[in-house]
Amino acid sequence: MNKELIEEIEQIPMLPESILKVEKVYADVDSSIADMTAALSSDPVIVANILKIANSPMYGFSQEIKDIGRAVSLFGKDAVRAFALNIAANECVPINVGPYQITTGGYIKKAHTQNALIINWVSKIDRSALGLLAPASFLLDIGKVLISQYLVNHQLDTDFKVALSKISSFEECEKGVCGSQSYDVAATIFHNWNFDADLVHLVRYCNDPEDAIDEETKSLAKYLKVAKTAVDFNGELTKENLQEAYDLIEEFNLDRNTFDAAVEKIHLAA
Repeated sequence: MNKELIEEIEQIPMLPESILKVEKVYADVDSSIADMTAALSSDPVIVANILKIANSPMYGFSQEIKDIGRAVSLFGKDAVRAFALNIAANECVPINVGPYQITTGGYIKKAHTQNALIINWVSKIDRSALGLLAPASFLLDIGKVLISQYLVNHQLDTDFKVALSKISSFEECEKGVCGSQSYDVAATIFHNWNFDADLVHLVRYCNDPEDAIDEETKSLAKYLKVAKTAVDFNGELTKENLQEAYDLIEEFNLDRNTFDAAVEKIHLAA
């Protein structure tokens, strides 16, 4: 990672005090739903945005969720914490992914669809895995936002767009122009925000699960790679993307039936 890109990362603000309260409660294994509700309630803006996310039809709840305590009870601390982290992160790193020729709306929809896919899928297999997979699926592409900022600030956005017209792989273009993949950038941002090392490693290896050193990261990174592959940058589960995801599910020996059920829930919400 080049020096200028590291400097861009170091200029990102730390997460707000309200999120630090949420993180403190989340880290306490003895904390309750009431404790998490109280921590979240200290920030009315985050509460309002969490309720907006929680009421998305992609998560499949038939009745409107009107208060934060109900949201924590229904989704669990893992998922609601991920909602809060996503909201705060987007405030710290304002979304602009123009150099990637991705719209802000597409970026946001992809993050939400990835998260809904992971929650609907993995909660049926191992709910405890959502502690890492829920925030990772929401914040996976934040490195692209930082790289876009770097490209614009250093007048490299045109070079990047030209490279994209010749090479379809974002990762190859990122390495060529910036010297680092966006997932490495995201992992470095998470490290600076003092996120759990397991979350940092999960994001860093999401594109290459087999390169991870420990077995848990390898296992979870496979779910994350399937989810990010299934959703395009318009936030859609296209036939082409789903076929690539199915190929990965077969390669990784994951459960396709629960994945299909999660996909169906998202399709029904469209």
